[in-house]
Amino acid sequence: MKIFRSNLVILLLFSVTLEIGLQTWWNKQWGDYASPTIMFLAGLATCWLVYRLIAFEKPSIPMTVNHKINVRKIIVIISFFLIGTILIGWEYHQIQLEFPSQGDGTRSDVIPSLKIYVQRFLSGEYPYQPLVFNGWTVMPTYFPMMWLPYCFSEILEIDYRWTAYLFFLIPLFMLQWQLIKQDISLFEIGLKVALPFIFLFLYVEHFPDVLGYGVELMPVGLYFILVLSMKWKKSYWVAFPIVLVLMSRYAFTFWLPVYLLTIWMERGFKDVFKVSLWVLGGVLVVYVIPFLSKNWDVFFEGLAYYGKTAETAWQWQREDGRPLILINGLSHAIYFYDFVDGDLMNRLRLNRLVHLGMCLIVAAGVFYYYWKNRKRGLNVSIYLLIGLKLYLVVFYSFFYVPFSYLFMLPMFLTIPLLYQIRFFSNS
Repeated sequence: MKIFRSNLVILLLFSVTLEIGLQTWWNKQWGDYASPTIMFLAGLATCWLVYRLIAFEKPSIPMTVNHKINVRKIIVIISFFLIGTILIGWEYHQIQLEFPSQGDGTRSDVIPSLKIYVQRFLSGEYPYQPLVFNGWTVMPTYFPMMWLPYCFSEILEIDYRWTAYLFFLIPLFMLQWQLIKQDISLFEIGLKVALPFIFLFLYVEHFPDVLGYGVELMPVGLYFILVLSMKWKKSYWVAFPIVLVLMSRYAFTFWLPVYLLTIWMERGFKDVFKVSLWVLGGVLVVYVIPFLSKNWDVFFEGLAYYGKTAETAWQWQREDGRPLILINGLSHAIYFYDFVDGDLMNRLRLNRLVHLGMCLIVAAGVFYYYWKNRKRGLNVSIYLLIGLKLYLVVFYSFFYVPFSYLFMLPMFLTIPLLYQIRFFSNS
């Protein structure tokens, strides 16, 4: 009989259950105020428990060399992956039928906006022009990696959400393939391979609009590539996922200096200089030269428009006057709306300042603890992953435009952490 190998593992699985539960079947279980706080604390607990369990293990799990055992592991990984892919793919197809991607953007402008970017680009038109919908105009704010991958969908004439699913599955399978090297049972391997599909099923069951209106699996897949790259040696391969993530969303910005400083400390200035040059070159090739250089105002206009979007979002109210986007049980932004004196702009301004401050504090804290423990046998790649998860938990917990789909990213970054921990004893 399999038994959990330590109380810390039990606590870890409990904290992860709280996190995913408060985003799905337990959402708003404890009201508008307590729910985001409990979910936030569960995210912090997940990071702390993983740190306690494996931050100083090198390697975290012994390698196996038995060929017959490896063959069995390969069969289990491929089988569970294919079953999960097909079952969730079927559910995903039903969601796509329920939430058509075509439309005027009144329910969600995410996919309609992506289509405009892509269709303009493929037709040779400059994509960073105002996006005109029925009754309103949206300024272009998406970085290229938010829309360029969907050229694949447009050329093959498939739903954009299938492309997001594919970009999620490829690095996920690469992460799961690494389970072959771990000295864990076939049962535990099957459970771990099934976990991300269980997470997706919970979203399908309880918040289908998160998958129906958006393509959040794409950023999750890009971050999975970043996770994989933390053990890579070549500077251009380390830089490649940094460019992908940096050119998708700006949430990564405050954590990037921590990552580069850590590379400097671990590999020397020459390596971090090479990585930085590759990143700079990637940003120039992907964004600056083909798009930004044609209109330098696009970037700043996008930032200004995003600020106005936040103001508008805080004014989306239900019939009872409650701000719709802030009462999803996920973000602390509701505290600033309800308990800070002054007009709406004053409350939003304070939320932005606290959000910025929290991000800077966490980023500085992650680097400080690395610096303090770097000579104590710290597993740097594991620690960086813990720090990234921690940073994103804080970033989105205090984010002032807390769309529900954004919280999938820190939640799914739990998966590669769990893959590093042995759940059960071998007895």
